[in-house]
Amino acid sequence: MKLSDGKRWGKPPLLTIEGEYMRKFFKTYNNIEERILVFSLILNVLVVSLQIIMRSVFNTSISWSEELSRYIFIWEIWLGTSIAYRYNEHIKVELIYSIFKSDRSKKIIDIFIKLIWLAFNMFLVYQGLKLLGSMADRNALSSGMRIPLVYVYGVLPLSSTIMCIRIILDILNLNSMEEDKLEEDRHGREQKNILKEGEK
Repeated sequence: MKLSDGKRWGKPPLLTIEGEYMRKFFKTYNNIEERILVFSLILNVLVVSLQIIMRSVFNTSISWSEELSRYIFIWEIWLGTSIAYRYNEHIKVELIYSIFKSDRSKKIIDIFIKLIWLAFNMFLVYQGLKLLGSMADRNALSSGMRIPLVYVYGVLPLSSTIMCIRIILDILNLNSMEEDKLEEDRHGREQKNILKEGEK
């Protein structure tokens, strides 16, 4: 935040640089994430279309197509939660925001909701890793393609970890915005006091 006297208030330079690196990292990751989902959607359509053609034209079927399509769909759903969070498209009840009028109250509620969401995703990471460990010990394989189920259900802790990172950064961003606003108000009061003393 740049002030009229040319000085800059806010985070120390080191945190600003780290924040810039984090933004660049997530910008790159966002592009990769969207391209993976688009590619997986195209692949899923092709697999399902191939299965339909094989059944209707050649009167036969591909044994692995339905299973592969189902697993791709699982990955699409879980990775899609991250994109939905980025675009604020998750289903939520906003009635509580109409009860509180002040921006500060709404931000506190928003942070509280995000903390609950963060705790839930941390729980999913923990339980997901336990599930993967159990499957790895049993060497669980899929019924049709005979691939390790670890690769299928690995998306659960992966997606939940990404969600945790996004929520934490979102909370820190809300906090920094609030700190910047308070600092701006304080600086404004200082400027008014200086002007008053100059008038005297």
